[in-house]
Amino acid sequence: MEYDDRLRQAQRTKYDCLLFDLDDTLYPLNSGLAAACRKNIEDYMDQKLGIEKSKISEMCNLLYKTYGTTMAGLRTIGYDFNYNDYHSFVHGRLPYEKLKPDPVLRNLLLSLPLRKVIFTNADRVHAAIVLGKLGLEDCFEGVICFETLNPMDNNNVSSDEGVDSMCGGSVSTTTGSESFDIFGHFAQPNAGSQLPKTPILCKPSEDAIEQALRIANIDPTRTIFFDDSVRNIESGKRIGLNTVLVGTSQRTKGADFALESIHNIREALPELWEVEEKSEVRYSGEIAIETSVRA
Repeated sequence: MEYDDRLRQAQRTKYDCLLFDLDDTLYPLNSGLAAACRKNIEDYMDQKLGIEKSKISEMCNLLYKTYGTTMAGLRTIGYDFNYNDYHSFVHGRLPYEKLKPDPVLRNLLLSLPLRKVIFTNADRVHAAIVLGKLGLEDCFEGVICFETLNPMDNNNVSSDEGVDSMCGGSVSTTTGSESFDIFGHFAQPNAGSQLPKTPILCKPSEDAIEQALRIANIDPTRTIFFDDSVRNIESGKRIGLNTVLVGTSQRTKGADFALESIHNIREALPELWEVEEKSEVRYSGEIAIETSVRA
């Protein structure tokens, strides 16, 4: 028994799960999808919501900075739209053909002897398309997406549903309230108005990240979180995640590591493969032991 305990301790690594953002993390920002997505959002605000064109760009930036995503901001300040229609308009017209299979990343992910989970603010259809285009659809245990954190009945998904059922069903919402004047609020910050609270759970909200961890049964202290957003990384760090900022070699506040590209993961974090290497070690004694361990 004592020997078995020593063996398990020898094979136990600091981490047992890797939590990955999707867009601009598993593929580079210069793919063009981010710029196309921004244009589609602005077109939606113009064509579907009837927002004055001269205000769209500034409103888009303001809502994104205040509420995490423009979509969450639009819903919060009172705009009436169907979530699925929004995702279909914004993501359905993206130039997915710009994404190509990434065999290098695929081999890296498949060689990692750890749990791997996607955590994205995007909808499940978009996530499936992106992973398919990259050739990574079978590299992850599950996907935590918009529908996971914002299920149709507005009740949180129970963690006992399991990681394989992370993405829930369709989501829609309506509101009859008047639009909140977010420009007026920030123009006169001391005028007594209060920002409405968003009904949408999404990064960088700490509540959203904590809910995602509960759903996937993830221990933040034994998990590495990869994301291209500084805000998301800072939030993840505050709740105890080990963090890697992707897309730059410059570490920022809240980032334990920084990678210019996700392809640099092995050079920056070789310890992630330690459990696999230790499983190949033969221990001295009457019987040579070789064991395969998946943390």
